[in-house]
Amino acid sequence: MQYMQTSTKSVQEIVDAIKEISPSYKFGVLHVHNIQETLKSKGFEFPNDCQVLDICNPNVAMQFLSEDITLAAIMPCKIAVYTQEGKTTIALNSLAQLVDDINPDLIDLAQDTQETLLEMIEKVK
Repeated sequence: MQYMQTSTKSVQEIVDAIKEISPSYKFGVLHVHNIQETLKSKGFEFPNDCQVLDICNPNVAMQFLSEDITLAAIMPCKIAVYTQEGKTTIALNSLAQLVDDINPDLIDLAQDTQETLLEMIEKVK
């Protein structure tokens, strides 16, 4: 499952807003991948602005990894922000579903974390 919100703001405005508010939610933005620029550097012209944020709450990461290190394969969480058909979209894959597929015992922590990420997205859109 994927959660998607649209916004009238630009991709960069959304990315900057997430970076600004994430500490107040105890998250940090580890890296921002600018897909359009990366493809351009490889000789491809991609028409859509597209950035992907690697975002992490270290406390949650420690809990996940201490219980099941295989969860490292889905970390950090990713929030994609892109333009399509003239609209800015913010997308988040369901963390609860991803964790449930690997270790259902950690679904409550995943659900709580996902709710926080969705609250952040709602605030910046």
